[in-house]
Amino acid sequence: MIDPEEFADIIKELERRPIENNKYRKKSGEGRSQTFGVVNRRCLAPDYSRQNWLRPYLYKLLLDFAKKHVSIPFNAITVNQNYRASAHRDRGNIGESYLVAFGKYSEGELEIQEGPLKGLHNVKYTPLITDFSKVLHEVKSFSGNRYSLVFYQLSINKKFKNNVIPPCSVEMIDGVWKFKRGDEVCEGLPHPLRKHEIYVEKKNIIIHFD
Repeated sequence: MIDPEEFADIIKELERRPIENNKYRKKSGEGRSQTFGVVNRRCLAPDYSRQNWLRPYLYKLLLDFAKKHVSIPFNAITVNQNYRASAHRDRGNIGESYLVAFGKYSEGELEIQEGPLKGLHNVKYTPLITDFSKVLHEVKSFSGNRYSLVFYQLSINKKFKNNVIPPCSVEMIDGVWKFKRGDEVCEGLPHPLRKHEIYVEKKNIIIHFD
């Protein structure tokens, strides 16, 4: 069991600025859920999540927590805020994941519906490590503010196997926490059309990304 104080700074940051709803996770549950670290990007090569740029300080807190408590290799972190996951398998993951929940809430157990760990698991301040890509699991109903973190290895599409993602860090620069991708200090939100223009013909609008 992890001391609840280990989550205090993360909770404070999430209360100050709740994470956004994820429009891509509507079918797998209800609530707020976002992924930090490496993400797949449809037709583009995998790269770091836009959340790293939007929330560098929160990403730093997640990495600090991982250094102390997470024993498995990972390249992605999902943060859930009052997210009630319906029954699903994490098909985009490889190998074991590390899951832990925290906050002032009651009930909200994790139910694993198959395999040797079948049954209800109280993961509040108590990490659970298993391969969630192979077992159907869901979060039971809860009351209060329930947060959870999931650390895991993202499955990379084979056609991008030679794509190299540089190491990253979060650093305080001129009094502001900033995300660094390799040696590049990232200013603003990354976009595949950065330094190009989008022409919206019907409204005759030009949007610049620079």
